[in-house]
Amino acid sequence: MRQVTSTTDATTERPTPHHRPAPRRRSRRQRLWDRLLVLDPGLVKSDGALRTLLCVLAGMAVGYAVAVSFGLPAVLGLMIGAMPAFITCLVIVDPGPGRVAGRTAAVIVPFVAALAGSIALHPFRVLELALIVVLLFVQFLASQWGTWASDAAVVAFAGYLCGLLLPLPETAAVPLSLVVGASLAATIAIRTALLRPDPYRSLMRTRRGFLARGSDVLEAATALLATADDRGSRDRALRRLRRRRAQYHEIALTVDGMLAASGADDTADELHRLVFDTHFAVDELGRAAADLVGQGAPEDVRHAALRAFTIVLRHGGSAGDEAGRTLAARFAITASADDTGARTAALVRRMQAEFADLRTAGVRWRGLRDALPRSGDAVPFASPVVLAGGRPVGAVPVLADELAEGPWRRFHLTASLRTAVQAAVAVAVTEPLALLLDGSRFYWGVIGVMIVFAGTNTTHERVRKGIHRGVGTVAGGLVGIVLVHVLGTDHPWATMVLVCVLLAVGTYGFGGVYAVWAACLVVVLCQVYAWSGTFTDLLIPMRLAENLLGASVAVLVSLVVLPVATRRVVRRAVRRQLVAMRAFVLATVGVDADAPEATTASRPDPLDLRNRSRAVDTATYQLEAVLRPMVGFPTGGPARADARVRASLQAAAAFARELAGRPGVAPADLPATLRGAAETLAASVDALADRVVAGPVRASGGEGRVDGDGGGTWTRITERLDEVLRSLPSTAGADPDADAVRARVHALGRIDESLALFAERVDMPVAGGASRPMSAGGGTIVA
Repeated sequence: MRQVTSTTDATTERPTPHHRPAPRRRSRRQRLWDRLLVLDPGLVKSDGALRTLLCVLAGMAVGYAVAVSFGLPAVLGLMIGAMPAFITCLVIVDPGPGRVAGRTAAVIVPFVAALAGSIALHPFRVLELALIVVLLFVQFLASQWGTWASDAAVVAFAGYLCGLLLPLPETAAVPLSLVVGASLAATIAIRTALLRPDPYRSLMRTRRGFLARGSDVLEAATALLATADDRGSRDRALRRLRRRRAQYHEIALTVDGMLAASGADDTADELHRLVFDTHFAVDELGRAAADLVGQGAPEDVRHAALRAFTIVLRHGGSAGDEAGRTLAARFAITASADDTGARTAALVRRMQAEFADLRTAGVRWRGLRDALPRSGDAVPFASPVVLAGGRPVGAVPVLADELAEGPWRRFHLTASLRTAVQAAVAVAVTEPLALLLDGSRFYWGVIGVMIVFAGTNTTHERVRKGIHRGVGTVAGGLVGIVLVHVLGTDHPWATMVLVCVLLAVGTYGFGGVYAVWAACLVVVLCQVYAWSGTFTDLLIPMRLAENLLGASVAVLVSLVVLPVATRRVVRRAVRRQLVAMRAFVLATVGVDADAPEATTASRPDPLDLRNRSRAVDTATYQLEAVLRPMVGFPTGGPARADARVRASLQAAAAFARELAGRPGVAPADLPATLRGAAETLAASVDALADRVVAGPVRASGGEGRVDGDGGGTWTRITERLDEVLRSLPSTAGADPDADAVRARVHALGRIDESLALFAERVDMPVAGGASRPMSAGGGTIVA
């Protein structure tokens, strides 16, 4: 590979060759490993699948041994041995091996008690069915009581169902308790010995997946630059780049959530800074490539940028300096270089700076990797358990805000209590209907209710999950019926391996594509029913009907019992984003928005800006989660109007990220005019947030246009920012403090512009300047 440097003569600059080692080619195995780490940051889902595979297999083995020794049916030992191993692997996720062992051992009490109680209640059918409602209510409510209580409630419900479904005499309770204890003991041994948590290894895996996803963004940008002349190929490449940037943004939030809390120590802070800086540099390079193509840059300029991107992709981020120099040298011999004030020249300079930042981030990553402790609590990395299934949380905090401040606040509802009440009502309605449909397997309807409510908070989420479960049941039924006819009951060992593998694959898909889990579970149930002698070809259609019955009742109950309107949840999500933006705006001038009384620091903290910007990104992600439609319409429907409003909020978040990602120290002395402008902008954002939550009062000006409650005015800060700019030196780069102030002026101005557009959209009066009008149209936010 040749490194390009610039030399100057009287007329032009020519690249000078410099030999360097050839890039190391990644093997197919390394590329596959990178793909896995990209799809599964930190191997969260893969580790879950592996522990499920090993622990369920061990649980079935010890369950079989104990059952045979006590004269119980072998299939009973297999089923009861597998259940506690499976449910604890699914529910108990903890970074500490001691806590994993303790939580796993503790659930033997609720499981055995529920199992024995269910067996004892067989003669009392009505009481037995009523207790299901109580246990499901407690299961959802226990999530607010802590992890230990939640573990006990989930395991108790599973144990109760086991006793309910199996026709067992009361004398079987003691040997079955031994089966449960042996299964949990085997699970503890495997999880603390073979699958012991390793924070350092998890951090390195997460880092590699994060950087591999960044390479995806750079590859998409390279493809866009290479196909800019063909309109069709350019449009496809641009869509691909947008998808890659959105995926990179999500994994950056995920990785940031996996790290220890910022401020715990210097290493944790450096990790947060590295994630932010790397994300910013790669994302800005992707955005600059899109802007370069979008504005129709000449072919020679695009080829110069393409060459720079290729160097980084071949040699890694450590070649960022070389890529920047190559870009500068090749751009200098183009006609576009003569106009230094043009947009093209500005984009090239921005790309040079980001290439340099990418190289700096790579050096910092390597230095931090060598300095990190290899084991123990000193590794500043937390398990993905702090996230929701290894991904950033979506609607949960938004719904909590609505329940705490909305119409239901007088009942002191929490999100878990609301779900518990809805689930209890839905099960009470489903049970008699399911008994009429198929009395022997009514529990399928109960499980359909439980599944739809588990991990969901809005009606949209519950409808999507119900659809996924239906699709998975159909697919799994087709495969399961074929496998039953192929394997029959003549290959017990093949069946055991198949069951364990399918549960592991299903666990992997549980946190991502729920239909995968549903399909794998149905195939497993087909094998179980075949061995119990109760399998028929009509079994799967009946299961589908029972599940859809439970899912439908769950959705209907969500609409009529403690309902929360989707538009109110969306407005709360918008308000969260605006509140986070207000805190960022104040942080640009050193004001701590979280202090009881606004305090101003002598110098703004760059780390606090990064944290505030990441909070804005998180709130924007939550807004995306609640705005996701159940069904996409080709014409856009209400989602098109929502997208226009969402674009203003996403643009403001991007401007905040751009300022927070700028290198250099904060200015030592901020102009008073800039402080006043930031405080005015923060007040406008605050008023806009209140107006959005208050919602519309009456329609005016045509369909989709609404009046708010009439409170608050958006005050533009353009004139104040212009005054600050006039007070600064005209030459950039001469004074670092002036450059830092100038960066803040530009960022605040663009945030003001983008949010003023949103203010106009909700008919909030805008004073002190005019923004571009936005077209009217109904949407969830403004309807």
